[in-house]
Amino acid sequence: MDMTQFVWLVTVVLTGAAAGAMTGHTILFGRFLNWMFESGNTEVFKDTYPVFIREKSPQLLFDNLFTLTILVTTGFNAYLYLSGKVNVFSLLAVGLQWAFVGVFFGTGFAKVEAELFKNANTSPEMVGAFLKRNIPLCGLSSALLLASLACLVLMRL
Repeated sequence: MDMTQFVWLVTVVLTGAAAGAMTGHTILFGRFLNWMFESGNTEVFKDTYPVFIREKSPQLLFDNLFTLTILVTTGFNAYLYLSGKVNVFSLLAVGLQWAFVGVFFGTGFAKVEAELFKNANTSPEMVGAFLKRNIPLCGLSSALLLASLACLVLMRL
């Protein structure tokens, strides 16, 4: 296995982990959070989850998984470009990951999550914005990361 194949493998594993984390969030955790707000347990959320986020010890890999994945995939594509090995699948993979970033920040969902999870702002407007965006945007984000993973797997080195 040469260095290009090794970095490709690392890129595939990181992208798979990110896609799996987002898919799990969409299917399980996101739906749980929706239920918590829809069932009137907003105070339970406010008293537990933001406290957990503040008090937990840093989990370096998990807390930075998406950032690390995008940086590694972008770096891998830069290397492929400079070595003349870039292809449509590698470009699609990195483009889909940057689209994931665009969805998260461009829709304002990052701000909504920060207000809820870090600032414990459970105002009706903030909860409503979260409920409206959570599952659709997490589902789209999951699809983007899964498509990126498929592109990486399908590329030929």
